[in-house]
Amino acid sequence: MSFSETDDPTISQDNLHDQTYSYQEQPYTAFTTIPRNAPGTPCCKISDFLHEPHTSLFVTSATKVADGLTASAFVAYTIKIGDKEVRRRYSEFESLRKVLCRIYPTLIVPPIPEKHTISNYANLQNKSKEDAVIVEKRKRMLQKFLNRLAKHEILSYEHIFHRFLEPDASWSELMHCPPISTLPKNPMSATLTASASAVSHSRSASVPQSPTSPFQSSPGAPTNAGQPAPPPLRQPDPRFIDSEVFTQKFSNQLSGSMDRSQKKVVRKLGEIASDKSELGATLNGFSLSEYACVPLSNAIERVGQAVDSSFMATTELMQALEVNVNEPMQEYIQYANIIKAILKFRHQKHLLSESTADQLESKRNNLENLERMETEAKRIEDALKRERTATSGSSSTSSTIHNDSTQNEGETNDSHSEEGAFTNEPESISEPTENAETNNPYARSDSMASNTNGDPTNPYAHTHTPPTSAVKRRSTRLNVFSALSHTLHGIIDVDPEATRRNNIGKTKDAIAQLEEQLETTNADLDNISRAVQADLDRFQRQKIKDLRDILLEYAKAHQRWCQKNLGSWSEAKQL
Repeated sequence: MSFSETDDPTISQDNLHDQTYSYQEQPYTAFTTIPRNAPGTPCCKISDFLHEPHTSLFVTSATKVADGLTASAFVAYTIKIGDKEVRRRYSEFESLRKVLCRIYPTLIVPPIPEKHTISNYANLQNKSKEDAVIVEKRKRMLQKFLNRLAKHEILSYEHIFHRFLEPDASWSELMHCPPISTLPKNPMSATLTASASAVSHSRSASVPQSPTSPFQSSPGAPTNAGQPAPPPLRQPDPRFIDSEVFTQKFSNQLSGSMDRSQKKVVRKLGEIASDKSELGATLNGFSLSEYACVPLSNAIERVGQAVDSSFMATTELMQALEVNVNEPMQEYIQYANIIKAILKFRHQKHLLSESTADQLESKRNNLENLERMETEAKRIEDALKRERTATSGSSSTSSTIHNDSTQNEGETNDSHSEEGAFTNEPESISEPTENAETNNPYARSDSMASNTNGDPTNPYAHTHTPPTSAVKRRSTRLNVFSALSHTLHGIIDVDPEATRRNNIGKTKDAIAQLEEQLETTNADLDNISRAVQADLDRFQRQKIKDLRDILLEYAKAHQRWCQKNLGSWSEAKQL
């Protein structure tokens, strides 16, 4: 099990005895939050110098410098680049690394030594910055940090790194100028741009794409144990699940029993060296007291010298283990935390993809419901229109029949009046109209039409009133229903039809935006997955080489210690 998806056949257990490795470097692609030049592009003289063969950077000294603005003092580390030198303080190294992490969220940026803890300050009485041991340790780890950047296939071509090494460049001014000032605050919302390595081809080119499935800290920053774990994914990528499990196991092994045991060994060696120093001084003094017996005095002196030699060998062993074993182990503990942060960044991007897909699905369901409601509303509206049309036609027919019958009755009455005019009966002319209508069996008054449904004994009575009354009752019920419906809709919305159509339009726009966002997020997720896996492959090769070197240094340190002790005690034995 390893960080890499596949094991490199060129790095097997059978090859651990070899002094050198023949890595097959293959190109991979990093993604940046701001546009950067492709690696390999000519940049400046420092870039040319860094890519010359057998080039190294050195942190030669650490001096205390007074700050003229704040009247405080800080430790400045002198970096030697060829025949030039530049001074940078620890906070500037720290800001450089943060900037690189923000530009390259998918790359494993090398760590720098950690800040002093509260216990360090308390134990050293607030003078830890001036402590020679801590300063020397920082010098070594900062030098390793710079050389790892200088040998990185992509970061070595970053011009911001080159400006950091320029003697005349003010880093505080660079931090407030483009491109650093244009960096997005949240890498999750940034549009990533490809930055392909010109030195090597991507090992992850054959890696299958991440599944397209339906959410801060800087990616390269070490994670905090107190931070809550991100929510689980519905469709996680098995490759990165395995990487997360292995990284956690790797971190636990280094920071757990191995780190404690190694620190305990170094502490015990320090105690043994101190005891041997006292013992050597005691034996040398004791040899002087036995001056009467020269052979005995010489024997005691030789034993004391052997103890002193063992003291010096043990001190050298302790220092060698601290520099060549403990410090690299602590560096890889930081590496494990950096990898956790990068995997968490990719995890959050995957969560963002799934969240966007969920929102898109919800909007589509909402649009489907709105369109169903619109269809139902149109159907009801069409039914109401047909009902109103039928009611209007029926009322129009009834009015026409009524008008025709009234007109016929008027003509009938006129004809009767004319006939009465030719009867030569004067009293019929002077008779009031009311009496004439009463005596006239063919006359029909409005009051009779409105108050009766017709005389069943009169065969000439008109009977069209009942249909008109039934239509009026239906019209009344329809009007009441329409008024009630309008009142209810008015309470909810002034114009529900326009609101529905407006909601449908807004939902369609939101769906279009979410579809575009989902496409972009899935493309970013696929690119991030490829880039992260490629850098994990690169880191796996670096880790195997570094761990091999650590084990070799561990063995060589003990070998030297044993040889020195064997030589000094062999001399003591020749008495």
